[in-house]
Amino acid sequence: MGTLIRSFALVLALSACARKPDDPRLEFANIGFMLHLPPAMQQALDAYAPGFRSVKINSFRSDVSQFAAEAAGGMQPLFATVADFDGDGTLDAIVEGTAPGDSALRVIAIMNGAAPKALDVERIPLYDADAVGVYLSRPTGSPAGSFELVDYPDSTTTYRYTGGRFVGTKKGN
Repeated sequence: MGTLIRSFALVLALSACARKPDDPRLEFANIGFMLHLPPAMQQALDAYAPGFRSVKINSFRSDVSQFAAEAAGGMQPLFATVADFDGDGTLDAIVEGTAPGDSALRVIAIMNGAAPKALDVERIPLYDADAVGVYLSRPTGSPAGSFELVDYPDSTTTYRYTGGRFVGTKKGN
């Protein structure tokens, strides 16, 4: 009986070690969408871009949120998207925002896994912080592991994760 109990305890301990990482998620609150990052992913973002802050929903131009909802078939967070971009079975996050001392609008990927890491996807050097016209999207039916960076109304760049980085294909100006 003691061997059975020890074996069961060992199985429980091993299964706890093999547990997959927490998932990031987008939640809707009274102020709009919020991105929740598990602690390890938040630490990866903080180490990569100290003080990084996502674009607030009221910083987007009103025509951008209307167009985004119409184009995607429903309301979108605009500043973030969550999916398994690298195909490893864990959910990753893409977030748009700024960091102190950097005047560019940045799109950063936080890749989930045993050791989460953050990496730049895009830097937009010129933008209006009070009327942001660039947003993130994952339209219904979009290919697995992809997202769009829409510079409304001028262009859309579709990004896919390949070879350890995101590669974009631009449509429009």
